Amino acid sequence: MSYCRDRMRGTTTVEFAIVASALFLILFACIEFGRAMFVLAGLNEGVRRAARLAVVCPIDDPAVTAAVDFLNAPNFTTANVNLSYLDDTGAPITGTPSVSNVGFVQVAIQNYSFPLAIPFVDVSIASPPFTVTLPAESLGLSNTGVSTPC
Repeated sequence: MSYCRDRMRGTTTVEFAIVASALFLILFACIEFGRAMFVLAGLNEGVRRAARLAVVCPIDDPAVTAAVDFLNAPNFTTANVNLSYLDDTGAPITGTPSVSNVGFVQVAIQNYSFPLAIPFVDVSIASPPFTVTLPAESLGLSNTGVSTPC
């Protein structure tokens, strides 16, 4: 009788190991998806902040692209940020934009992928392309016409 009980005890341990690993996998997945949504919401807010900064900073100021990633998202670089200057009709300006022909400023995030840290699973979530377009304001010029850096 004790021989059978000892075999059942080992079976219970194996069953617990299988169920616990599945449970921990689901737990880590929930935590990681929550973290992914936090980072994506932060990037969405970062695009809004960068667009707001771009309309008051000089054209092509590096502070604009740096403002997007205020949460330090993993694998995010300024190469994922697209800063565009648009004319009054909303068409992209070809060549070098000047204060006189910029009507709108557009900041977008493109081609960003967020890596998830789930045990035994190698998955990343592709970010949607966040885009914010705002009408141009001072573009770094003061009342006296002097360019002021951000």
